[in-house]
Amino acid sequence: MIPAPATYLRAASLDEALAALAADPEAKVLAGGHSLLPVMKLRIARPSLLVDIGGLDLAGVSSVGEALRIGALTTWDELTRSAELERPALGAFADCAHAIGDLQVRNRGTIGGSLAHADPSADAPAALLALGAELELRSPRGSRTVPLAEFLRGPFTTALELDEIVTEIIVPH
Repeated sequence: MIPAPATYLRAASLDEALAALAADPEAKVLAGGHSLLPVMKLRIARPSLLVDIGGLDLAGVSSVGEALRIGALTTWDELTRSAELERPALGAFADCAHAIGDLQVRNRGTIGGSLAHADPSADAPAALLALGAELELRSPRGSRTVPLAEFLRGPFTTALELDEIVTEIIVPH
């Protein structure tokens, strides 16, 4: 099936993306597209505006203090190639990351998109829940950090407000 028509915006900055989301309650964030596009094709999701954040600087993996910080636009392939993922405490999550989907999903799908979609059949949320992960969320009002256990509210349901974007995943190690 073909998705319903939507306006497309390639955000040049996080502020531009957040302003677009705040201005249109029917807008959806587009990153890798592996979660959003299939539900658009089924017309389960019918956004009036697609805010493409793929060009924003929200990718990367680093260890800061006692936590692994993963940018929301980090693809599964980038994550699995990170030496930071080799820590023994991250074993189950590392195994999960290496087994995500097929080649196309690993190369285009993002960790932030996967968590924001909250698909109950996904493996990553369970592994990250066990590790006590938190998400950093940004909106025009500022940022907030939410434990993943509170972020995930049910199948395909999260605590993400309409004008918020997942910017980072924080995993204690």
